Amino acid sequence: MEYILMASLAWFMGFFPLFEIYIAVPVAMGAGFDPVSAVLWAAVGNFMAVPTVTFFYSQLKRIRFFSNWMEKLAANRFRGNIEQYGGWVILLLAPIAGVWAISVIAKAIGMSKRTLFLSTGTSIVIYGVAIAGSMQLGLGWF
Repeated sequence: MEYILMASLAWFMGFFPLFEIYIAVPVAMGAGFDPVSAVLWAAVGNFMAVPTVTFFYSQLKRIRFFSNWMEKLAANRFRGNIEQYGGWVILLLAPIAGVWAISVIAKAIGMSKRTLFLSTGTSIVIYGVAIAGSMQLGLGWF
């Protein structure tokens, strides 16, 4: 039962737009998860933002609050880079700009689901492993 609660915490923190992977992994490890479990559950939670935005974009645009929020995200300073370089810039910027913002921008510019899913998934795993590894090594970045 304790594992399920900690997994839910890591998943939710990964999914929540203000926390995402760079907060979820350290909190999960601090709560007692091993690095693999912390990265796994935080990454799954963080990645779930991508299909959420991809599949519910048009429905969310009908709700004023979400429409305003998504317009702000789509006007992100990284939009031009994403339009120009596609998946490669997503690989680098997903944890910096946030997976929610990246997903909204990618949907707004018409990026393919395959490119978006592969680049964000890869980015989330790479950054999650880097965060967990730095914590294991005792680096105080987080």
